[in-house]
Amino acid sequence: MSERPIKVLAIEDSENDFRLAMRMLRKAGFAPDCRRVQDLPSLQQALLEGHWDAVISDFSMPGFSGLDALREFRMTGMDIPFIFVSGTIGEETAVAAMQAGATDYVMKENMSRLGPALERELAHAARREAHRQAEAELTRFESQLHQAQKMDSLGTLAGGIAHDFNNILGAILGNLELAKGELGPDHPAQLALAEIQQASLRARDLVRQILTFSRRRPQELQNIALKPIVEETFRLLRATLPAGVELRLRLSEAPLYANADATQLQQVLMNLCTNAWHALRGESGQIVIGLEAAHIDAITARMRGLIAGAHIHLWVKDTGSGMDASTVQRVFEPFFTTKSAGQGTGLGLSVVHGIVASHHGSITVDSQPGMGSTFHVHLPAISSPPALQVVARAVVPARAAGGEHVVYLDDDETVMLVMVRILEKAGYRCSGFQDAASALAVLRDRSQGVDVFVTDYNMPGLSGIDVAREVISLRPGLPIAISSGLITDELCEEARRLGIQVVIEKESAFLDIVPQVARLLADAPQRAAS
Repeated sequence: MSERPIKVLAIEDSENDFRLAMRMLRKAGFAPDCRRVQDLPSLQQALLEGHWDAVISDFSMPGFSGLDALREFRMTGMDIPFIFVSGTIGEETAVAAMQAGATDYVMKENMSRLGPALERELAHAARREAHRQAEAELTRFESQLHQAQKMDSLGTLAGGIAHDFNNILGAILGNLELAKGELGPDHPAQLALAEIQQASLRARDLVRQILTFSRRRPQELQNIALKPIVEETFRLLRATLPAGVELRLRLSEAPLYANADATQLQQVLMNLCTNAWHALRGESGQIVIGLEAAHIDAITARMRGLIAGAHIHLWVKDTGSGMDASTVQRVFEPFFTTKSAGQGTGLGLSVVHGIVASHHGSITVDSQPGMGSTFHVHLPAISSPPALQVVARAVVPARAAGGEHVVYLDDDETVMLVMVRILEKAGYRCSGFQDAASALAVLRDRSQGVDVFVTDYNMPGLSGIDVAREVISLRPGLPIAISSGLITDELCEEARRLGIQVVIEKESAFLDIVPQVARLLADAPQRAAS
């Protein structure tokens, strides 16, 4: 039977007793690596210098007691066996020693008991360590769950805000388009309108970031190669970052594929590199983008919420100011920022976190003050390259409006009115309604000759999908479009099942509504008028 290695610190003034203790340990199956000390300074030094598995101590020594040694040991916080080995310790003293923190005591006249006692106490210590690790892991999982619940709640709130904000943006941008068309190109107000439009488009981009963070913006996940995406993003960044920033690539030569949305991954890289640039706090420094294959073991996968196995490791490293532990803990929280007021929204890294999570990946960060930061993104890898697909698209020529009747339903009066004006200006006859009952009444009246029906999705009472079902039952084959300020995968799937091919993003409806209505009319097998 092989001997079990063990590092033992022995506090003993007798060389003979020390040798006897070591012999008993070897007899019990241990291979002790032992250091003997005889006074308090030597003990203090040994406790600082070594990693010990156990401490055995005499109780009575000249000028130095076992209780003194025990007190010094307890100050270290070590949770390892501390066993008294003594020929003079009495029962009352032994009880006091155990109460003070000793794990056991062995009388020198019964030294054969030392090995079994140490074996038992080592097993107890191992169980205590396993329990502490389990508690630490449970605490970590509870923290991750709390963070996930908080992010999900904030995502739900953000998605709702984005929906209402998109209604406002749609009205602003739609009226802007109408106002610009009413005025000549040289009108003095065109400059002011252009500034308003630019600010509105920036607000639209902010809404898109909020929707991405809340995971409510539809993704286009495909089997794609990541290297071309990283290289393209590198070229874009190189053209925009200051010349003093050294931007470097470290890409694996092996082909790496993932089921991902190329646009969103590019946004991840852009946001991480922009964050790295801000961390440089100046015009110079280094940013490194890396891409490589990685294998995630079962323990790491469980900690990060991943599935063990092959992954792709995408990382961004900077030589910036770095972050302290408290900042690292909050770095992915929405609206948390270390920048000055007006310098950032605090959404960039939250958006990154949302995108990575929606790709079934994980993102972590290593950082220390003054040492820069490295953000690590891990995505599940796909072994096979994407299949080549050639899709032939039928080009539908633009169709000029000819007075066709469009019914537009939206509970938001401002949005409804601006869309009616845009459609009428394009040459359509448009009836606008704020309640579903009035819009459906027009459909029941065959004399109205409705050609296209457009409905908002999120309305009190009947949703846009519910209204669409009623329309289909009343007028089978009538072209239908749904408009929403919050487009989700679920909405798109519901619309597809009903045969609705057009879902319009409300923030861009002022641009999309006319061509989409023309498309519906062109695709319709026949006019749905009575």
